[in-house]
Amino acid sequence: MKKIYRNFLGSLLATALVGMSGCDLDEKIYSTETSENFYQNADQVMGAFMMPYSFMQTHVYQTHFALQEFTTDEAVVPARYGYVDQEGAWVRFHQHTWTPSDQWILLEWQNLFQTIGYCNYFIDGIQDVNLDGMNVPLSKERMIAEVRMVRALHYYWAFSDFREIPLVEHVGEASPAKRSSAEVFAFIETEIKESIGDLPEKGDEDAYGHFTKGAAQALLAKLYLNAQAWTGQARWDDCIAACDAIIAGSYTLDENWNDPFLIQNENSQENIYVVPFDAANAQQFNFLEQNLHENILIQKYGVTYYAWHKISTQESFFDLYQEEDARINQWVVGEQRYIDENGDEQDVLTWEGEPMTVTPYIDMLINYDGGEAQGVMNIKYEIEHGGLSNMNNDMVIFRLADILYMKAEALMRQNSNAATQEAVDLVNSVRVRNFDDPADAEYTTGTLTMDELLNERGRELAYEMHRREDMIRFGHFTDEWWEKSESDASRAVFPIPLNVVTANPNLK
Repeated sequence: MKKIYRNFLGSLLATALVGMSGCDLDEKIYSTETSENFYQNADQVMGAFMMPYSFMQTHVYQTHFALQEFTTDEAVVPARYGYVDQEGAWVRFHQHTWTPSDQWILLEWQNLFQTIGYCNYFIDGIQDVNLDGMNVPLSKERMIAEVRMVRALHYYWAFSDFREIPLVEHVGEASPAKRSSAEVFAFIETEIKESIGDLPEKGDEDAYGHFTKGAAQALLAKLYLNAQAWTGQARWDDCIAACDAIIAGSYTLDENWNDPFLIQNENSQENIYVVPFDAANAQQFNFLEQNLHENILIQKYGVTYYAWHKISTQESFFDLYQEEDARINQWVVGEQRYIDENGDEQDVLTWEGEPMTVTPYIDMLINYDGGEAQGVMNIKYEIEHGGLSNMNNDMVIFRLADILYMKAEALMRQNSNAATQEAVDLVNSVRVRNFDDPADAEYTTGTLTMDELLNERGRELAYEMHRREDMIRFGHFTDEWWEKSESDASRAVFPIPLNVVTANPNLK
């Protein structure tokens, strides 16, 4: 199922392409190869086509995840014994005190626009290339459509992060100016609509991990869902229409809440778009290494690699889960035990050699002397016993459960923020799989409030990079929470990095 990635990831290491500088948006030549003499065979074409996809694997979890999760009430990175904070960056993210000089904001900008640069290079270069006789496995139209969608996704993420951004469609456009939110929105919408007809369907050959029609509709639905918060113009009807196009398709909810996150999650019928990862060929998804305590990973799961216990979950967020809710099992909490090689049960030990009991409670955000077993740890993605720190699970970007919740939200917002029966039925269709007794699961039009919908989106979509957008849309992103004061409304967007503005004053 991942063969199209495996076939070309190795060759990409030797592929010379034009990238885009994260500082000034001017292209940089990394080789004397150009589009005029490069596209001479199928490997060269497919290498350039796959480059935006493969580069996304390097940054979607390592950088983008941090900005979408560590700035919310969901995930937190305490500066504590066992993990050294990135020069205070994660504390600033948690407390909404970041600055235009923060390195991780610069990395996000660079990664997003470098991917856009790879997309522009391929789209520009392939236009006049005759593929006849090359035995390229995909049509030119499909490849261009897919790369336009990768570009649209990265513009969407940049729009979400920075709001007013430059729009660059071709290699060589130097020092572009910022565009208004309305212009950026319209550009992304047009990209999706113009590309969707040439995209593959779910299940088509070599479609896994690529943009399909369903993935394009999911991105369009997300754009419409956030339209009012980002541009001031509501697009609820359009959001519902995009959701309906997916619901009417071949996607179905998986039987269990965690099926979309299994090691072999390419078999999920719920996942709409994923970023494929592979422990041997695409090694940037170390979710468990960043979440778990070293001794839990080694002793309990046999993964012999140093783990950081970097990321924890805030106690108030963990408290959103009922004990009867199967989704609570995505959290490591309580006494930690394992079965040794003799079949005997043993305690997982702390670094001091004491039995480990993980508590939801975290005493302080900055505690270099303790906190080793404080803060529940997420294991949403299935752990491969005896595996490697780099995982074979594919990272979920869009899935059907989110689409059902998105439609429910749009219906409620159209109804003066009150639940309709249709909205309740949509949410309940997801919740019931998590409870043995449906009575513990089902909302009514009276109990499904907007605040409760936000809570339920948190329970279902934890650590899937939706929380920041959700909190902004629901008006709670700047609220006071644990070790964070109420922040200014301007924190709903990140500043364009200082280095970028210094290089290009048009972006002030």
